[in-house]
Amino acid sequence: MTSDWDASLGITSLQYDFSRLEASKSLESSTTVEVNYSINNPSINTAMTLSFMEITDAGGLQLPFTRIAVGARYYLMGVNGMRTVLDSRTQAKVWRSTPFIAMNLGLSNLAVDKLNASLLDLSVRGGVEIPVMSNMLLVGQVALGSSLTASSEEDSVSYQFMTLFAGLRFVGFE
Repeated sequence: MTSDWDASLGITSLQYDFSRLEASKSLESSTTVEVNYSINNPSINTAMTLSFMEITDAGGLQLPFTRIAVGARYYLMGVNGMRTVLDSRTQAKVWRSTPFIAMNLGLSNLAVDKLNASLLDLSVRGGVEIPVMSNMLLVGQVALGSSLTASSEEDSVSYQFMTLFAGLRFVGFE
């Protein structure tokens, strides 16, 4: 097993509903930051991730949304850069464009319209890693997420978001 990390910038569209508001509202941000720490298990083409996401400067607010999450990625064509035995005497590291799908469960804080709520949410994402150098990959991904709240409460809060990310993954394979 190995570990690595990646950092991405993105644009986000987040729509939230608060029972005290007459209509749903949305936040649009072109400055979304996400950092992931991953523990890779190439034998089953997966990575366990710890993620931190922050939406900055949206709707005139400095930090309207922050999120910490744990989850997993599944690499459809295998984890990039792992050693592969080509024949009985030769080993190689294979670098190729690799698509992945991911899911994570997070704890988020939504601070808008005199509302400060902490919510659990679920995010599903898909993306691709493209080799740039031997220890750096370009990562592009789209994330779709939704809060997990009960709608029967008097002051119920819910949100949905979509984020497009582009970033770099720094690997340290030996």
